[in-house]
Amino acid sequence: MRPVDHAAHLGSVHGIAGLQTRLLRYYLVATSALYAAGVAVTLLPHGERSTASVTGGVVAVGLGIVGVAALWLRPRSVTGHRVALTAAVLATPAVMAFHVLSSAQSPCLIAAMFLAMYIRAFLHDRPGHAVVGVLVVLVLFALWWAPAPAYPITYPVFGVAIVAAGEAFGVVTKALIAASCTDPLTGVFNRAGWEMATAKAIDGLPAGDRVAVVIVDVDNFKRVNDMEGHRAGDDLLVNLAQSWTRSSPRGAVIARLGGDEFAALLAGHPPEIVDEFARVTAEALPFVSVGTAWSTDPGEQVSDILARADSDLYRIKHARREQL
Repeated sequence: MRPVDHAAHLGSVHGIAGLQTRLLRYYLVATSALYAAGVAVTLLPHGERSTASVTGGVVAVGLGIVGVAALWLRPRSVTGHRVALTAAVLATPAVMAFHVLSSAQSPCLIAAMFLAMYIRAFLHDRPGHAVVGVLVVLVLFALWWAPAPAYPITYPVFGVAIVAAGEAFGVVTKALIAASCTDPLTGVFNRAGWEMATAKAIDGLPAGDRVAVVIVDVDNFKRVNDMEGHRAGDDLLVNLAQSWTRSSPRGAVIARLGGDEFAALLAGHPPEIVDEFARVTAEALPFVSVGTAWSTDPGEQVSDILARADSDLYRIKHARREQL
């Protein structure tokens, strides 16, 4: 097993872990720019033609600015994403509520459909369904409230279009993201999944709460592959992942970081729980070395804790070799 370059993963915001932030930021910037353009066009002279109030557009642009600022200030924060998503959900209905032309409502439907895709792709099923439901209710209420006339068929068409877009495209995207974050052999997180799951696990932890990383590495794994075949090596890794997952404390994030190295992050657990988990791991899996690292610093990156756990692992592995 070769040492893992943990520093190479500090920029996870530029990879899969940052995809959620980037897409929501792009959505907010694009829709806010379009709504700002709409406000500018509305303020131009129109002669005797009816035009809309700019109130909705101004509110939507303001919400977009708030959402982009939240993502810029706290790109990895769950709170920042919630603020930005709330702004996105409110912006489009705000614009629709002040339209006086029916033809102006259809472009807003496209924005709502794209947002539904995003919601279903990145939120868990239950909250995702709830947020899409809120979006649909707000859009339909805006249709009813707006001065623009709407045929009765417009309401079910808008509602079905938003829900269908989320289910048809958002769920497919969710499946692709899940596959890209899962180790195909063992079924636990891979490196990308570890980056995303650990960021969520430590976000919002009370100050002073401990974050622990426990890392395991199979001793002489190459010998297993050479003497018993790669099938035996794969079976060993699968059994290790399953056994470790079953014995891990509630809420632990388990991942295969590469090769025969696995890691678990335990956020907010007392020291005795983590110590017991490491002890049980060493006893139940005598063919692995176990390393552990702690942190109570809310500003310390998980990758730094992982690096210290990796150093502890190699210290223990070296000591075990010296005893042989």
